[in-house]
Amino acid sequence: MDNDASGAEPLRIAPGYAALQLAAALRTNTDHPDPQVRERARDKARQWEQVMAGMLTGSIDVGSRTPLAGVPAWVTPDIVKGGFATGDFKAGGALLDHELQTLAAAGMAPAPDARRWLNARLLTDDGMADLYALLDSGCYDVNVPEEGALLVVAWLTRHGKADAAREVLSAIAPWFDRLRFFPAPAAQARRFGERVFLKPVREVALALHERRAPNRRIMTQRDTVRVLLPLYDRVVQLFIDSVEGEPPSIDIDASGAWRDGVTGKFRIAGGWPCRHYPAQWHTRGEALLHEWYGQSVTRHKDDSVAQLLDYLRICVKEPATLTGRDVGKIRLILARYIGKRGLPGSAQCAALRSEQARQVRGVPHHLLAGVLAERLRAYPQEGGIDDLAPVGVTVTAAEAANLGEGAGSAIPSSLLAKLQRCHIDTIAALVERGVVRSAEALGCVLPQLSAAINGAAIEDPSLKHLYGALYQAFRRRRSLLLQNLEHQVQLHELPWLAAVNAERQHGLQPRTLARRTLEEITVLTLTSFPHTMIPNPLLQEMSALAANAGLDLPLVDELAADIFEGAFSPKFTKVAAHATALLDDSLYCRYYGIDVRQRGRLRELVKPAKATGKASSDKKELLRLCEERAGIPYGNGRVAGNAMIIEQQQILTTQNLATLVSSLGLVDELRPRFYGMAQQCFEWICRDQQVRRDNSHAELRAVKNAAYAWRQMIFFLSLAPAPATAELIAWAHAHLGPQSPRLRKRLAPAMAGLELAAAYRSLDEPAIVASGARRLLGYSCTPHWMLAV
Repeated sequence: MDNDASGAEPLRIAPGYAALQLAAALRTNTDHPDPQVRERARDKARQWEQVMAGMLTGSIDVGSRTPLAGVPAWVTPDIVKGGFATGDFKAGGALLDHELQTLAAAGMAPAPDARRWLNARLLTDDGMADLYALLDSGCYDVNVPEEGALLVVAWLTRHGKADAAREVLSAIAPWFDRLRFFPAPAAQARRFGERVFLKPVREVALALHERRAPNRRIMTQRDTVRVLLPLYDRVVQLFIDSVEGEPPSIDIDASGAWRDGVTGKFRIAGGWPCRHYPAQWHTRGEALLHEWYGQSVTRHKDDSVAQLLDYLRICVKEPATLTGRDVGKIRLILARYIGKRGLPGSAQCAALRSEQARQVRGVPHHLLAGVLAERLRAYPQEGGIDDLAPVGVTVTAAEAANLGEGAGSAIPSSLLAKLQRCHIDTIAALVERGVVRSAEALGCVLPQLSAAINGAAIEDPSLKHLYGALYQAFRRRRSLLLQNLEHQVQLHELPWLAAVNAERQHGLQPRTLARRTLEEITVLTLTSFPHTMIPNPLLQEMSALAANAGLDLPLVDELAADIFEGAFSPKFTKVAAHATALLDDSLYCRYYGIDVRQRGRLRELVKPAKATGKASSDKKELLRLCEERAGIPYGNGRVAGNAMIIEQQQILTTQNLATLVSSLGLVDELRPRFYGMAQQCFEWICRDQQVRRDNSHAELRAVKNAAYAWRQMIFFLSLAPAPATAELIAWAHAHLGPQSPRLRKRLAPAMAGLELAAAYRSLDEPAIVASGARRLLGYSCTPHWMLAV
C-alpha cells in the first residue's frame, strides 16, 4: 500500500505495544522485591491503562502531532515510552508544593479551581510585582515550557509591549484552570553559558540516596572482623587453657605440607584440650556463649568458628555428651588456628587482626553515599556545581557522630565519580574525563549550551535568562510517535516563545557563535564516538544551531521500522544526493554498490522541478531505489523488511555524515584523523562482538550496531589519505590475530568484502557472492550470516 497516495487510508497504530507495556508494568508491580521499583511500576501501569483507554475510545489520536482532541500543539502532553500520549499534561495534574504554599499563605484551601486562581493572581498588581522580582533575581526553575509563560507576559508588560502580552494571554488564559503557567521558586539563579553538566544536583543526590542500602557482603565482613573474630580469639584461648601440656600445633614438614603424604591426615603435635578446667572456666565459657547468642553475625555451620562454639556449648551445657572424637576435632581446630595465626594475643595474631581491622575501618560506602546526598542538599537542586572539592572532603566529626562512625574516612573514588555527573565544565572536558560517554549523553547536555548561544541574540539580561530556561525546558519535552511525515512541535509554536523570539537580534555575532559551536560539536561527536550513528536528540540540537547560524543544513532523523509508512520526505533525497557528490566513485560507493546509475538518479531528483507534484515523486523515487537495493518491496507486512529499506536510505544518505563534514567545511580539518577514527570503529566492533548475549534480540541488536559502526568506518576510510584503506586492512588483520576464533570467523566475510572493494571489485559479481564475501548490513529477512558463527 502506498499510504502517500491520494485518498489512501492512513496506517493506524494497533494497541498491541501498549498492551505489552501494561503487562510488563503489572508484572513488575507484582513480582519485584524492591518496593520503590514496585511503586514506579504502579505509576507506569496507570499511565499505560490511560493510553489503552484513550486508543480504544478514540480520545487519543496516536500518530498525530496533536494527539488530544481540542488541545493545541503547544500544550506539553505527558508521553510514555514509544511516544504515546497518556492524556495528561506535564504542566497539569495535582498541585505542587509551591502552589500549596501560595494557597496557604493566602488562607485558601486547595479547591478544584485553585490553579485558575493561582494563575489569575499573577495578573494583579501584587502578582506582577512577584513576577518582576523573579525576573530580576533569576531565582526560578522552569521544568515545563508552560511554567515560563506568565514570566514572558510580565517582561512584555514591563517593557511596554502590551499588545504582545495580550496575544500571549489570549492563547493561554482558556487553560488557566488546567495548566500551571508560573515557575517554581529556586534558592539560586540557574546559569546558562559555555559550561554544562550532565545531571542536575537533584538527580545525582537521588542516585546516591538510592545507594544507601547496605552491601550485605561488606557488612558481614565488617561484623566478622569487629565482632566475631575477637570472640573467636577468646574462645580459642579458653580451650587452650584446658590443654594439658603444650598447645596443639601442626607439624609442618620441610616442604611446607601440613598433611601426611601417605594418610592425608594433619600431623598434630602438642597436648589435648578438655583435660583440665581451671577455676571459672565454665563461667567464662557460659559468658562467651551468651555473648555469641546475642550477636546477629551470619553463622556458617561448617566453619571453624561455629564448630568451636558448638563444642563450647557442649562443654558448658552437656559435658557428659562430649566424645573423644569431639575432643580430637577441638584439638585440630586449635592446631590449625595456631598454625595460621599464632597464639591469641601473640605478635603474629595481633598483626593479623590489626590489618583486618584496618581493611574494614572506613565508613561503609552506603553510609558515605548518604553523606554525599546530604551535602548536595546545600546546592541548587536543578543546577550543577562548579567546585566539587568541598563536596568530596573526608567525613567530618559531626557527620561521623551522626553515623556512629569514626571521623576522617575518605570518600571512595566510585562515589566521587558519581559526583562528576553534576560537575560544571566544558563539553569537551566532560567528554575527555569520561563523564559524557556517548553521543546520546552529548545530546542531553547540548541544550544547555544551545540555550546560551540562542540567548546571545537577546540584549536584556532577564529575558536572556528566561529564554535559556524556556529553551532547556522545551528540549526536555519528549517526542511523540508521528505518522504521515508530520514533524514534532517546534519552539516557535509556543505563543510565549514566539513573543521572545521577536526580541532576538539576528546579527552577525550570534550567527558566528552558533556556527563555531556547531563545528566544534560535530568534530567532538565524530572523533569521540566515531562508531555511533548520531542520535536524533543530538541531531535536533545540531539543526537548531544550524538555523541560528543561518545555514541550510538538511539533517535526517533515524526512522523507526515498526511505524515506517513507505515514504521519505524530500529532505532525505537532498541529503542522499549531497552524499553521492562527496563520495563519487569512492570506497564507500564501491563497497555498498552505489553505482553510476544510482548516483545519477539521485542527482536528477534534486534538480529544479520541471512539473508540479515533484515532492510526491521524490518520496516515491527514493523509496523505489531503496527497495531495489534492499531486494524487497515495501508493504510486505514485516518490520524486518521495513528495516532493510530504511538501512538502504541510511547508506545512501550516510545518515548525515557527508552533510556535516562537507557543508561545514570539515573534510580538510578531519582528514588527518579519519584513519584513527576508522580504527576506533573497528576496535569497538571487535569488543562489542565478543560480549556474550543471553537472548536472540540482544544478538540482533549487536549485529545492527556493528553494521552501523562498519558503515561509519567505511565512510571515514573513503575520505582518509590514499594509503589509509590498505593500511587499515593490514592493521585489522593484525588486530584480529590474538582475538577469539569465533570473532575472526564472524568478521571474515565482511573483511573479504572490504578487501575486494578496495581492489575495485564489485561485491555483486556472482563469483564473489559465491566466495562468501559479504557487505556487513544490519538487517535481513533471513537468518543473518553473522549469527551462524
